[in-house]
Amino acid sequence: MKHTMMILLLFLSHKLVAQDGPTAGSALRSLSGVDMITGKVIDVVFKESKDYTLFHFWNSQSDSCLTDFPRFTALVKQYDRKLTVYGFPYETKQQITAAKAVVAKYKLNWSHLLQYKQADRQGAAVIDVLQINMFPTYMLLDKEGMILVRSNFLEDVEVVLKRLE
Repeated sequence: MKHTMMILLLFLSHKLVAQDGPTAGSALRSLSGVDMITGKVIDVVFKESKDYTLFHFWNSQSDSCLTDFPRFTALVKQYDRKLTVYGFPYETKQQITAAKAVVAKYKLNWSHLLQYKQADRQGAAVIDVLQINMFPTYMLLDKEGMILVRSNFLEDVEVVLKRLE
């Protein structure tokens, strides 16, 4: 019933955009990647996360991403006890310094699993598998890895989080 409600909320959202790849109701398995800041391998295991996991796919050159960061960090702070957050910066090697500066400027104090942007999109494994085509993209998942919402609009994530309270 809870998952049906989340899917229904997506249909009622005012700004839904057609997306490829897994959407609400799909389940993801655990994944891993290299943290852009520490260089450590990070294993994302939903069962070991807080109540919900929030994936944030972003690019340091995207005006939409830069505009959303203040609201995004406020949302993360508001739901800190319930959310485990992972960033997925999609950057060329030349943009990594700029991406690190964005992390510092907006105090994005969580793991950022770097996704290398190349001409042929090889090397951005998570972005390729999940078919992320627009930035920002947000994915809220439960402890089973079930996608509760996938959207390019932070408002859609806010609506679902409020309903889950």
